[in-house]
Amino acid sequence: MNWKFWLSAGEPRPRYVLLVAIGVVVMMALTWPIWSPGGRGMAAFAAVAATIISHVSAKMIMRR
Repeated sequence: MNWKFWLSAGEPRPRYVLLVAIGVVVMMALTWPIWSPGGRGMAAFAAVAATIISHVSAKMIMRR
């Protein structure tokens, strides 16, 4: 497994940033009923998880 590929930002960077930003917004909107009643800690956890999932999906989209 190529760890450098998964841990670095995608190229070209503007496309990668756009994909990650859209992914985070969509994931946070979809999981709002879960993290909203959970408070700040649950919201922070959901944001970190959404960022990681969006990063992986953006890398997979850009790999094609």
